[in-house]
This record gives sequence, structure tokens and C-alpha cells, in this order.
Amino acid sequence: MSKLVKRFFGLNVWVKAVFFFCLLGTFANIFLLCRDVSSGGVLFRLHAGFLILYASQAVFILLHERYAGVLTVLQGILALLTSADFMFAPLMRVLGQFYYLVNPTPSVEAMTVYKYVFISLCFTLQMLAAYVLFSLLPKPPKEKPGEPSAA
Repeated sequence: MSKLVKRFFGLNVWVKAVFFFCLLGTFANIFLLCRDVSSGGVLFRLHAGFLILYASQAVFILLHERYAGVLTVLQGILALLTSADFMFAPLMRVLGQFYYLVNPTPSVEAMTVYKYVFISLCFTLQMLAAYVLFSLLPKPPKEKPGEPSAA
């Protein structure tokens, strides 16, 4: 356990932010799965899939596996095509509340524009998170030509 804590504190601040949102998504999808089980929900498989994606990203970040960014891209594409369960959707919803404070009664046209801006920002931040994970997590050590591989 102490090794995981050391690995977490050795991460870049941006990677820690992505890790935090992965944990937030994991807990949100656990809640959604419990709700689906108790109410016989039809979205059980979708929430289970996103739970696995969020949890595996968190684990791979702690393992300093830079290909966790591939899971982030996969999650972004699935969220774009299915339910908009993006990693940064909670942040965008909080920022969206400020829009409603400024404009408490938006028109239907403004709501449509807001929806497209919301999805676009979430997807862009998701791809930025993938870039952050791929570029800021440490690269695997290179093998010496004379040493046998671990596989």
C-alpha cells in the first residue's frame, strides 16, 4: 500500500487531476449500478462498462502505465456514441450552472447550442486527458541489447 501512495505522490499534478476524475467516475458508476440493480434498469451493462473503464484507468495510472491514455480515448469515443459519460462531465455541469445564473431562462436555441458546446468541451478535455496520460506518465525503461526480455 505504501508503494501505491509513493507512486501517487510521484505523479504530475495534471495526472493527479485525471486520476481524481477517474475515481469520481468510478464512484458515480458504482452508484448508478446499485440504482440499476435495485430498479431493474436497462442501462446496467453500459454503467458496468464505464465502471470498468474508469477503474482500470485509475489502476493503470497508479501503475505508471502510460497506455492508460488508450483507455481514455476508448472511453471518450464510447461516451460520444452512447451516453455522454465523459470524464470531465461533472466539471462541465458545474460550469454550466454559472451559465444559468447569467441567463436563467435560455431559449430552446440557446439550449441546443449549450448541448453541443457541452459535448464538444467534454470530448476535447477527454482527448487532452489522454494526451496528458500518454505524455506525462514515465516511459518504460529501455532494454539493453544483451539482456533477455521479461516475456
